[in-house]
Amino acid sequence: MIRCMSGIHQRRSARVPIEIKVEYKRINAFIADFTRDISSGGLFVRTDQPLPAGTEALFTLSIPRLETPITLKGVVRRVVSPGAPGVEAGMGVELLFQDDQERIALKRVVDALMVEHLGEALFRRLVESSKASEAG
Repeated sequence: MIRCMSGIHQRRSARVPIEIKVEYKRINAFIADFTRDISSGGLFVRTDQPLPAGTEALFTLSIPRLETPITLKGVVRRVVSPGAPGVEAGMGVELLFQDDQERIALKRVVDALMVEHLGEALFRRLVESSKASEAG
C-alpha cells in the first residue's frame, strides 16, 4: 500500500520489480498496460494516462505461470504525470481485498515471484528485515 506522508511514500510490503500485464477500464474503454512492480498490497501501473487519484477500478493481472488471470479491486492512491523529471509516469494502486483469503492468496503469488526474481536467500533476508522494521 502506498501512504503519502510529508511527500514520502511508505509501503507496508516489499515490491517485486516485475512487468505483468494489467487490464482495467478507463471511461468506456478497456486498457492494457504493464506493472512496474507489485507487492502483496499494491502495484504500480506504467501509463501515460493514469486514472485520477481516488478512482476505484477492477484490475486484472496476468501473472506468469497462473492459468487464469487474477481480478482485484483497487483504488488509485498516487499519480505520476507524464513528463515529471526522473520518474516513470503511471499510478500507484492500493489493492482492496474482499477478505483475508483473497489477501493471503495474492501474498503467496507475490512471495513466489519474489523468490523467483531475487532468490531464496535474498527473499528470506528481505522478509526478516521487514519483520524487524515492523517490530521497531
